[in-house]
Amino acid sequence: MGLTLPAGRIARAASSLLVALAFVLPASTSAQKTGALAPELVVPFGPGGGADTLGRATAKMLAGALGEPVQVSNVPGATGRQGIGKLIAAPADGRTLAVLTADTFTLQAYANPQWKLGDVIPLGVMMKQPSALFLPSNSRFKNWGEFEKEARLHPGTLRVAITGLGSPDYLTLQQLAAKGIKLVPVPLANPEERYRAPFEGKADALYEQPGDIARLLAAQQLRPVLAFNAARLPSLPEVPSSQELGFGQGFDQFRAIVVRAGTDPARVKVLSDSLEKVAGSPEYRQFLKDAGAAQASYVPARDVGVFLQSRLEALKRVVDALPFHARYLYDEGQPEVYVQQF
Repeated sequence: MGLTLPAGRIARAASSLLVALAFVLPASTSAQKTGALAPELVVPFGPGGGADTLGRATAKMLAGALGEPVQVSNVPGATGRQGIGKLIAAPADGRTLAVLTADTFTLQAYANPQWKLGDVIPLGVMMKQPSALFLPSNSRFKNWGEFEKEARLHPGTLRVAITGLGSPDYLTLQQLAAKGIKLVPVPLANPEERYRAPFEGKADALYEQPGDIARLLAAQQLRPVLAFNAARLPSLPEVPSSQELGFGQGFDQFRAIVVRAGTDPARVKVLSDSLEKVAGSPEYRQFLKDAGAAQASYVPARDVGVFLQSRLEALKRVVDALPFHARYLYDEGQPEVYVQQF
């Protein structure tokens, strides 16, 4: 069964209309009264994916906590480097924030990340999600065993749609390659394009978080065949985990909110306290449940440094084991920008 593409086109058209309206509608009364521009939350990936969903949900609730509107800007490109670059180039006044995903954070483990972790101040980890490998329902492979056998017999012929080069998706494929399962990464930063890839002949499989493609799973258009985790996922009890098959546990997805380094500590506290309030709300807990994320996702600002450092050390061990040339990154094109205000 293929994707219903007309619905996808309708969704993109609706998104384009929202984008256009965001540019032409007047600023909110609150912003007009203060004379200040609305705080901006930069999402370093395109509309429609998990980072975008997290960004919009957080912006809506953060606006309530701050008492002023929050504008969301999608700035995709280079596995999130374009969006983080926009944050770092902005004034350190705490009016620009960004979503920092595990995809973009992983770039810190490479030899040329082009930005430093010290360039940002983490305000809190808002979401943690496991990842898995999915096949289209009409795939000739019925399970992971068949897919693995083909990959071993014909190395470099099976393609996997991933978020971007250098991402946890990419590193997980490198770990599989080290075990003799050589798959071709197909970086597709646009979420909808990535989700369609297995149905349009651009990829044979999809690496994604189950919660981000819940609608495709519910419609039985995609089938999970391997969970990248230490144990089987409660939501996918019939799907083997990478750890039980001897491939390591892979890397889960996380999404944090950060602000530029140099921001006034008082402003940082206001923002981090507001995010803590958001994370503790029933509305946000329901959002995590609907997104298939861990209920214990939230990591407060005071603990984020330890969390990120531990993750970075694990990532560096994997990158350092790659061939020398594979420890470097390169750009993937120019960014596009989409804006909407909440």
